[in-house]
Amino acid sequence: MNYWTAGLGKLRANSSHIVQYERLRSGHFYADFRRDKRLYPEVYHCIIQREGSTEIISWSQHRDLDRARVAAQIELKRLVDGETLRTRTQA
Repeated sequence: MNYWTAGLGKLRANSSHIVQYERLRSGHFYADFRRDKRLYPEVYHCIIQREGSTEIISWSQHRDLDRARVAAQIELKRLVDGETLRTRTQA
């Protein structure tokens, strides 16, 4: 467990101020979105992980949910394309 995942445990314990949004999925990867209602101006966190793993592949912050979703779609596509390319070259 690293510093960030230890902090997430505390965050989950007191999450009444966290707003969660619908998860995006692509291939074996997914993006979760969170907004902390205590922050002003609002900041939307985008956390990208691989299914079955606790490793955070990417963690970014954006000023609005639409920008966070667009950035996540681009990153998810990059990850899936890279995984597909690796699979093809190994075969």
